Amino acid sequence: MTKNKKMLIWIIIPFAYGFVSNTFMLIMPPFLTQLVFAVFWFWVGMRFSCLSGNKLNSFFTGNSIWLLSFLIYLWQFVLLDDESRNLFLAGISQYYTLSFIWSSVKFSLLFTDIIHGITITIISYLSMLLVFTIGFFVGKIKV
Repeated sequence: MTKNKKMLIWIIIPFAYGFVSNTFMLIMPPFLTQLVFAVFWFWVGMRFSCLSGNKLNSFFTGNSIWLLSFLIYLWQFVLLDDESRNLFLAGISQYYTLSFIWSSVKFSLLFTDIIHGITITIISYLSMLLVFTIGFFVGKIKV
């Protein structure tokens, strides 16, 4: 299997986990899922920093599905009202960050007692980006 195919599989894994987990509910305890996927996503960031060529392109390639999913999420939940929302797009846009929801809920509860779904999901997207970015810079420094 070529390196590009491996990289594509790596950036699709969070979506696949989110789909399977949403279908069958919890596969693993939320804390364990968060820990495993944070370490995995950090590692993926490190791997993308080692790609030859332009590092900025490597960073955007590694986050391409993340960005697409985030833009769909914003479109469906921030820009559209409930009646205009496409349930399929709204559903799949949440799968990508499902493994990061637990920490986002815990983080949100530090500041408020109210759990607001849109805020939690945006925090999940941002924490996923942060973990990838830290992994990317650590990988860049190590090489």
